Amino acid sequence: MAAITDYATLSAAIQSWDERSHDADELIGLAEAEFRLHFGPHYARETSGTVSFTSGTATLPTGYIRSLALSHATYGELDQKPLSAIRERRVWDASGVPDIYAITASSIEVAPSYTGDLTFDYEAKLTGLSGSNTTNWLITNAPQAYLAMCMSMAKAKYEDFEKAALYKSQAIDTLDTLGIQSIVAQYGRAGMVIRGSTP
Repeated sequence: MAAITDYATLSAAIQSWDERSHDADELIGLAEAEFRLHFGPHYARETSGTVSFTSGTATLPTGYIRSLALSHATYGELDQKPLSAIRERRVWDASGVPDIYAITASSIEVAPSYTGDLTFDYEAKLTGLSGSNTTNWLITNAPQAYLAMCMSMAKAKYEDFEKAALYKSQAIDTLDTLGIQSIVAQYGRAGMVIRGSTP
């Protein structure tokens, strides 16, 4: 069996892990609904991607919650400014390498106007898997959680509640472990400060 890396391989794994034929889309949708309940309404994950600009504007990525950084490969990070600063800057500086950006309702605007790719680091919600969105951060980092939760939904459908609970528990344990690893990684970069007098 192939490794689970995306929507297609997860769908195939669901069929091969159980003796019954299943609607993979239905199980994946139910699993993602369960994940969102576990994450809570404000759960977000840092992610990064390439954003393509045309005439200084690009569409925000799907699942966008909050921007962290926008960077040019050669010239580094851009400063985030209000939209009025972007539009004012474009009046006297029409094109070139951008150094400031602003977020609007559905797009990112840079100044001066720019056509090309920039790297966008942002917080994103879990975007569901489908034929058109074949990967997300969860299947990349914990494909076993996806498979276990899908199998839990399949077992619940056929009223095998004991196995459904077992699979769900495995999926939640994997998510908890992933969360702990994330916290350790964040604090691993920080220095410890102990309050008190210095000798």
